[in-house]
Amino acid sequence: MNRLDFLGLPSQDPNRVISFPASQSLHASTASAALGNKTVSTGLPQLDEAVTPPIEDDLQGFGDLQSKGLPCGHVTEIFGPPGAGKTAIALHTAATALAKGETVVWIDTGPPLPRRQLNRLLAAQQQPNQSDPSIQAKNLIHIHTPTLPHLLSLIHHPPPNFPPPSTTLLVVDSISAPFPPYFPNPSDQRAALSASSQVHDKAHIQWLVNRKWNVLSDLATQLAKLASTAGGGGGGNMAVLVTNQTHTRIRGQVRATLCPVVAGSAAWESCVFTRMVVYQDFVKSEGEGEGGWGKGRVVEVMKRGGRVVRGRVVGDTVVGFGVSEDGLYALDTPSPPQAERPEQIVVEASSTQNPEASASQRKRKAEEIADSQDEEDSEGEFGWIQGEEVDAGSLDGN
Repeated sequence: MNRLDFLGLPSQDPNRVISFPASQSLHASTASAALGNKTVSTGLPQLDEAVTPPIEDDLQGFGDLQSKGLPCGHVTEIFGPPGAGKTAIALHTAATALAKGETVVWIDTGPPLPRRQLNRLLAAQQQPNQSDPSIQAKNLIHIHTPTLPHLLSLIHHPPPNFPPPSTTLLVVDSISAPFPPYFPNPSDQRAALSASSQVHDKAHIQWLVNRKWNVLSDLATQLAKLASTAGGGGGGNMAVLVTNQTHTRIRGQVRATLCPVVAGSAAWESCVFTRMVVYQDFVKSEGEGEGGWGKGRVVEVMKRGGRVVRGRVVGDTVVGFGVSEDGLYALDTPSPPQAERPEQIVVEASSTQNPEASASQRKRKAEEIADSQDEEDSEGEFGWIQGEEVDAGSLDGN
């Protein structure tokens, strides 16, 4: 029996091409990519489900077998105001990876690493058959980069065997802290250059203002390259998680808007594969009584699978959570109905949003403008009854 007979093909037609339906090929490739990609769990099943892109047209049930969590080989960004819970999510994710015996690299650019909180998280996640939390903490590599040159030199020219092959998670907390001292506000920078005694032409001033975007683009490219090449098994087995601060932007916006400090560069937007925003909002609280709402934390997925998430779906892309000494815990209802909640915080995922389009949404339609001629009793309110004549002399007070 020859090879063609073994495959069940006629030996008279050795050049025969076997065709498969396009839908079957798409399902096979999508399922293979979804099931084969490695992820790092955040420790919250609801958040792992939210950051994982669903399989389109999942007719064969591959979604139940899909690995959920932060995608390895890509960059994940968490931004939000101070005290919202960005570092808490990053620390809980690192503790989850360390509890599995994996290596984690933590790079801090501002506040130091909360080791006591990390030890409590490891003790809370310890299983009976696992090693001591102090031994698991030895798999953590902590690096402090106080300035932007330190961070750039570490990412662009890493030392040998950095990160180690067994590393599955690299955390940068935070990516935006080193930028303000070296790149102030463009308007302040132009004013300082104009007031200086040195003579600068417009091209040189513009180059100084745009230098931030060049540095940011190089940093984003190197982080994406590091995520795709680091880790064991030929690379792509390490997830990069960065935290990003926010600032308030008023110019060019509909209202005061919270925007990420590190944003606006096309390279940064293309390199960020998953983006989440963390803020405080009103959530369902049992302590407030039946039907009551209390303050809580909300994480909203704004980009996953390299695509911007359209729409805000509670329970799918919006997850409520709380912070305790033992780690994070999920809340059942992350946000109340629109009629019961106060004015929401406006959050912008990227500075590439068109402000003119947002401003046009504020304009009222022509049908919404009240017309006094269409009101039935408008003349009766002021005594102008049809057919009633008014003496002109009475208007003069005579």
